[in-house]
Amino acid sequence: MTDDQITAYVIAAQPYFEDLKQVAAQLAGLLVLEAAGATPDHPMLLSAREAHRNATDGLRCTRVPVRARAHHRHLLSASVYLTEALRAGADPLAPLQHAYADLRAASKLLPGFQMISFEQGCCGNA
Repeated sequence: MTDDQITAYVIAAQPYFEDLKQVAAQLAGLLVLEAAGATPDHPMLLSAREAHRNATDGLRCTRVPVRARAHHRHLLSASVYLTEALRAGADPLAPLQHAYADLRAASKLLPGFQMISFEQGCCGNA
């Protein structure tokens, strides 16, 4: 295992981590909309499913060095929980909470995987 292998893994896995975070955020938003009386068949659900599929497929193809295995396991676990949360007719809250927990755990294991991105915020360019 070299630092180059870890760097390559971080570069490869980071977009999939971001996709999983986006899916989780979209599902949380949909839960709020549903609680407010909106229909659960929101167009954002299709977008979340597509991002989830992309992230899952990408993670399965990512070369994982030994030092990144725990990180990768957390990302795959988050993906599984998000699959459950996206399942029609299922209560998405518990699997969504588990997915967030896995994403938080992964974010602590390697650099470049932040749970909160300030780049898009009002102060990101300051």
